[in-house]
Amino acid sequence: MTSLLSLHGSAQDSPPAPEEEKLIQALFECENEDALQKAITSARKAGISQQAILEARFLFLVDQEDFAAVAALGPVLKEQKASFRIDDSVIFSVEEEFFSIVEYCYALGALEKGDLTGFKRHITEAFWLSPRQATAFAPHIDRLRRDQTLADLKIDFNRNFTKQEDSRKVPLKVLAEESEHLIIHFWSPWSNESEAHLPDFLAMVEELNTHKIPVVSVLIEPGNEALSEAKKFRAALPAKKIGEWIVDNPQASLARKLRVLELPTISVLKVNGSVLFSGHPSEKQLWSTLQKINPKLNRPRVDPTR
Repeated sequence: MTSLLSLHGSAQDSPPAPEEEKLIQALFECENEDALQKAITSARKAGISQQAILEARFLFLVDQEDFAAVAALGPVLKEQKASFRIDDSVIFSVEEEFFSIVEYCYALGALEKGDLTGFKRHITEAFWLSPRQATAFAPHIDRLRRDQTLADLKIDFNRNFTKQEDSRKVPLKVLAEESEHLIIHFWSPWSNESEAHLPDFLAMVEELNTHKIPVVSVLIEPGNEALSEAKKFRAALPAKKIGEWIVDNPQASLARKLRVLELPTISVLKVNGSVLFSGHPSEKQLWSTLQKINPKLNRPRVDPTR
């Protein structure tokens, strides 16, 4: 959400004093709950507006992907709505943008309760009030549809796929080895984001290898040109074990069956064919799912400078 809502520094007519500006900046740069609480205490002592404090808490919870807490913030933001002043806002240009996030919170609250009618009503109103924040709202709709589809889906582990290395046919049950689970990594050599996430992927594979959970990378394009580019891509990878690499089938595509809408996508499957997770590797739900499989799994921290 922070990438979608431009931080104006302040929407007030006159710029804030340097000390006030530092306090506001500290509010919006907190990385954990303790830091946020300390920043809020300092901001209140200095007379920073309640509007700014609530905006900071909202963005913090969204960045943490704590959507249950975002939903719980709805009534507080609704109460603030009556006294909203654009001059007190730090991140909003017009009042409709603030009203939009109130509806967004209520949409998530409805989703938490399984109230799909309420979710649709509130998320539609959020779109109407602030179309420019649509990219923040849309993933919840995609996730809802994805989860509804995957809940009853069964993947056929007897289905054959072609290995990229030697063109041999191999079923998923063989790729799963002795494990009860199989991790699928959908990618493309032409996807810039697949390349950007490669260090995280390699670190994840190393952690999964430690706990004997196999990983299979699926090239989504079955054509010769894609295979040629994929071969070059794999040749540049480190020599350590990074799982098997196969090609998706052009008919009854596994990527389409799992509703792969972006690359890279990670799917967590059980060998009985059920789907435990399928989505972008940055989603926190991925590692919470993996840790249910094995509590000893830890999400690797990759140094972005390396």
